[in-house]
Amino acid sequence: MERKQCYMLLGAFCLIAILVMGVLGCVSGSPIGGLAAKNVKPVPLTPMEQAQKDYASVTITYQIGDASEVLDSDRILSWLKENEDGSVTFDEQQAKAFVKSLAEKYDTAYTTRTFHTTSGHDIQITQGDYGWRIDQEAETAHLLQLLAAKESATCEPIYAQTAAVHAKNDWGTSYVEVSLTDQYLWLYKDGKCILESYFVSGNPTRGHATSRGIYGLTYKTRNATLSGEGYNSKVKYWMPFNRNVGLHDAPWRNRFGGQIYRSNGSHGCINLPPANAAKIYENVEKNTPVIVY
Repeated sequence: MERKQCYMLLGAFCLIAILVMGVLGCVSGSPIGGLAAKNVKPVPLTPMEQAQKDYASVTITYQIGDASEVLDSDRILSWLKENEDGSVTFDEQQAKAFVKSLAEKYDTAYTTRTFHTTSGHDIQITQGDYGWRIDQEAETAHLLQLLAAKESATCEPIYAQTAAVHAKNDWGTSYVEVSLTDQYLWLYKDGKCILESYFVSGNPTRGHATSRGIYGLTYKTRNATLSGEGYNSKVKYWMPFNRNVGLHDAPWRNRFGGQIYRSNGSHGCINLPPANAAKIYENVEKNTPVIVY
């Protein structure tokens, strides 16, 4: 009987020992505890948490000439928004506002610029459509595409129109300078004046004064017919820069310059001696700046 009781006590002690080891295993990471841990599933990230993780180190860098504008991860994260269905997207209005801020800072078209004339005077140019202009709608869509890739990127903005250089004098060093007061122009190429010429501009007394401002050459073409109310003129060199106003040869004239434009001026175009018009034509291309003052 005593032996039986001893066996029963021994069995109880063994059971207690197994239970104690199991508890200690859960605490210490023993195989028994590890088995229990494997059955615990990790809590999945919410869509917003996943998006915040994906964009934690993403940046978009805009290179604009020598300048750069960085859209950093903090700002990108602030654009994230959770929709009613739980999905996460970017606030397009925030992206649109960012692109608008780039345009306000770097666009030069339709802004006032200072031009140093050949005669040595600084003048203010307030008219004309020449200059840099970011296509804000297209660039907003482009930016959202870059963000969708979830990767850092460096790019240039999409432009609606461009200028010669990203600088204070965005017309660069190759341009046509036109002085209406002097009825005289200069053709510059790579900073060097390669041609000077008298011309006849629009007749102001008949409402055809040539508009001042800075414009980009729209295109150039040979052997064009210029038509309008009361005229039909054939020219060999046609270089429009402000809608239907342009530079061209005027073989029907035998004199240029002076005050001719006041009594016998053009309908707005810059009439040139044929040989000079030919040389200008050879040295300009689409978007060459034409600065009229």
